[in-house]
Amino acid sequence: MVVRALVGAMALGVVACSPFGGGAFSCERDDQCGPGKCSASYCSFADSGCASGYRFGDASGPVANSCVGVTGTGSDASVIDLDARTDLDAPAPGVVCYGQGFGKICFDAANVPATPATLTAQTIDTDTSPLCSTVVQTTPGWCVVVATELTISGTVTAIGTKPLVLLATGTLQVDGTLDVASHRGGQTGAGAVATDATLCDPGTPPGNNGGGAGGSFGAVGGNGGNNGGTAGALQPANSMRGGCAGQDGKSGTNGTRGAGGGVAYLIAGTKIAVTGAIDASGAAGTAGVNGNAGAGGGGAGGLIGLDAPIVTNGGAIFANGGGGAEGSGNTTKGNDGNESTLGVAAAATASASNGGDGGAGGAVTGAGNGGNANTFGGGGGGGGAGAIRLFGAAAITGGVVSPPAS
Repeated sequence: MVVRALVGAMALGVVACSPFGGGAFSCERDDQCGPGKCSASYCSFADSGCASGYRFGDASGPVANSCVGVTGTGSDASVIDLDARTDLDAPAPGVVCYGQGFGKICFDAANVPATPATLTAQTIDTDTSPLCSTVVQTTPGWCVVVATELTISGTVTAIGTKPLVLLATGTLQVDGTLDVASHRGGQTGAGAVATDATLCDPGTPPGNNGGGAGGSFGAVGGNGGNNGGTAGALQPANSMRGGCAGQDGKSGTNGTRGAGGGVAYLIAGTKIAVTGAIDASGAAGTAGVNGNAGAGGGGAGGLIGLDAPIVTNGGAIFANGGGGAEGSGNTTKGNDGNESTLGVAAAATASASNGGDGGAGGAVTGAGNGGNANTFGGGGGGGGAGAIRLFGAAAITGGVVSPPAS
């Protein structure tokens, strides 16, 4: 769809300041613009001197400090077709950018990273970690770790509300495991969506004794069993956001939902090489305990972004859905749901009670529905697959990739 911005060419006296400094920052959502809003791919800020009430900030490239909308008539007004411009993606003088997708990172030339780094076994909290760069010209809603050559060794786990972005100006090597997945009874991956109704369709909740549906993101989750919940619609994977959680079961001591997977966005100037694993899968649901209780649905897989001229894979890159759990009998607890490992989809949950079985998590194939069990608790639906987005490279060569990259 062609996006047009009506921009006045006449300069006015009041200048709205962008929180991103000079250069050109391209936005997709209002939350990337701090107190402002995203207008035609650039941040704009309240300004009573403009007829529209908003002026582009000073990091808005060719439309910097212009009013948003028509500000004059005749020769004082102009129409800029942003899709027809060839210079919008070109960085401003003195600015260096990396990446081609929605995770593009820009620096002032003086701040381009100059040293290599290796991340060994550790946990990165994206809200508080000192590894998060303070010099990139990008949204404050991401944790960006930068180096010339960046290597992942051992298991590096990322938690926190902010998505994790890894940038190497040269090669980014994943020899260990990069884990932004959510896990049943444990971590919630960095950037996973909690209960934000603006980012996730909650679906229809279960009725009495029903199992919860699985979460949806890159694909739709499975429905719950026995009067169970129905999964929400899939969501667009074109911004830094994680997967959606499943639903809780209903009645008795019910099972609880699995969290959606988190976000790992990798950028490299020359190559991304994976010999280990990148995991952004959703968590499994927990089982109904007693009272013919419905089980929890699995969380949807999250987002993995791979942005480089070459991407090779000798390991596993996966953002699969978590498995739904098993419903309970009147007094017997079901089995908790399964989770994806090394790209293999989370299996359906076998019977351990009179309750319905849990559905398999989504991966290359769709998520499974929760099982029915007469008057006993229904099984939880499996979480839908997440999304793997590829920019720059034509394909990911080798290894396991689940779901397929787009």
